[in-house]
Parts: sequence; structure tokens; C-alpha cells
Amino acid sequence: MDYEKPTSVYRLYDEIDALLYIGMTSTPATRWQEHRKEMLWWPEVSEKRFTWYDNRIDAWDAERQAIHQEAPRYNKSTSPDRVPYLPPGIPPQPFGARTAYQYRETRGGYRIQWYLWRLRLQDALETSREQNDDTGPE
Repeated sequence: MDYEKPTSVYRLYDEIDALLYIGMTSTPATRWQEHRKEMLWWPEVSEKRFTWYDNRIDAWDAERQAIHQEAPRYNKSTSPDRVPYLPPGIPPQPFGARTAYQYRETRGGYRIQWYLWRLRLQDALETSREQNDDTGPE
């Protein structure tokens, strides 16, 4: 890893300018592809803002501080008690979610686990929304 390469701290916002996520990357286009594959909240993103730093160490310090101070909705590292909401019966993310897309020899098994987990999570979230929907006919 090249620690001297310019690196950005990015903030992702939804349509009402609510902060969704803070991250760090030196290659934004690649990072967006990863988020599209892995993050169920990606469709909520409507704006991306960048702050570039001269090196990865400075960006890492800025990212860590920003996450702590700004408490974005989907950062798991904000604090241990602020993990994303998972409906009852949905286990945590399977191990190897990123590995599934990075290493050809392990892709198959991890991809299946990840895909099935995402389906279960999407179904549970949709069911939860339907049960809590107050806009139905009266």
C-alpha cells in the first residue's frame, strides 16, 4: 500500500442532506463499485463530497476524527453501540464479504453466503417496513 499517495476522505449524503457514511479512498470510482456490491444503503446516496489529503496517514486521522464527531448513520465504527439495525432473526454480515469479490479462488462460497444473507436482510427490512406502514387505507 502506498501511504504517500494522495487520499480523500469522502462523505456520502442522502437527498435531504443527512450524512450517511464517511470513508477514505485514493480511488473513488473503485470504492463506489465496492459500495454498490456490498452496501444495502447505497441507493440512498445522492451526493458525494471529498476532502483530499497529501497522504493516507493524514486522511486516516481525519476520517477517524470525522466519524467520531459527525456520527454518520451507516458507519459501524462510530461506536460499539451504534451498529446498523438488523431485524430479529438476521445474523451479522457473513465473514468474507469483501473477500468474495477480491480473490477468485474463494469467490464462490463467500458470494453464495453473502447473497443469501442480503436476500434475508432485504426481505426482513421490507417486512418490517410493511408492518410499520401507517399510510395504508383506514
